[in-house]
Amino acid sequence: MIIVNKTARTLRFAQDGVTLFECPVMLGENPEGHKLREGDGRTPEGTYRVCTVNRNSKFHISLGISYPNRLDAKAAYRDKRIGLYDLCMITLADIMHLRPKWTSPLGGFIMLHGESPEGKTGDWTKGCIAVSNESIEQLASLVKPGERVVIEP
Repeated sequence: MIIVNKTARTLRFAQDGVTLFECPVMLGENPEGHKLREGDGRTPEGTYRVCTVNRNSKFHISLGISYPNRLDAKAAYRDKRIGLYDLCMITLADIMHLRPKWTSPLGGFIMLHGESPEGKTGDWTKGCIAVSNESIEQLASLVKPGERVVIEP
C-alpha cells in the first residue's frame, strides 16, 4: 500500500505493516484541501488505486491514480458539480477497478510521477504527486496496477 501524507509531504510504501520505502513528495500548486474540480491545483485526498503505469512518461515514470472514485463522484453529484452520466461512468469504473473517466468536471489524470522536466521544485504539479526520478523508479519496481493508494490530508 502507498500512503501519502500531504501535511508531512511524505510517501510511504508498506506491505503487511512493514515500511519498505519512504520518500519526500511535491504536490499540487494549491495543496490545501481535497481536489474538487479540474484546474483547482489540488491533490485529492482519499483511498484510490494505481490504475495505469507509463514507463515512457514526460515525467520519467508515472503511475496513474484512480481519481475520481465513486465517493468523489457521489459528493460531486450531490453538489451538482457533475451530472448523472459522469456519476455512473465514474462509479462503474471504480467498481470494476478500471481507470476512471478523466475528462469529467472533477478533473483526472492524477499521477504519481517523477521530476519536472523543467526542474521545478516545491508544490508545482497540477494536482499530481511528484517524487524524485530515483524514487519513482524504486516505487515502480515495487507496485503493480491495483495497488492501494491512500492520500491523507
